[in-house]
Amino acid sequence: MNPKQDKTRCATSPSKWDRWHIRLPKKEDQEKVERLFRKSGVKTKSDYVRARILGESFKVITEDKSTEKHLRELSSIIASIQQVGILYNEAVKTLNSYHSVATAQRMLTKLERYSALLITLQEQAIRLTEGLPNQHPTE
Repeated sequence: MNPKQDKTRCATSPSKWDRWHIRLPKKEDQEKVERLFRKSGVKTKSDYVRARILGESFKVITEDKSTEKHLRELSSIIASIQQVGILYNEAVKTLNSYHSVATAQRMLTKLERYSALLITLQEQAIRLTEGLPNQHPTE
């Protein structure tokens, strides 16, 4: 059979159930589904509809304007921790590859400074996290 001739889709044939099409004629329904899809955090509309139909769980993303400033600061602290971590790893590699006393002392001094900086950044992150408004009260 020529593949171009097989254009029919039959719902009674199990091998032809790979595509479904639905319509939402009401504009309000379309807007509601679009809003729910955006909040769901799912990558595609198809994944969202499939999860809803099959009862699968997915996360719901909500925005809280009161925590926006805290989250920006926390993101900045995390980026700084990652940068210091990279420098720390480079210093350790240098320390392990060179064996002169002067280089080792220089690298150990850098490692001490990076360790102190990491501790300071982590303490900032903890204080910032503790300062966030409690969104989910414990029961």
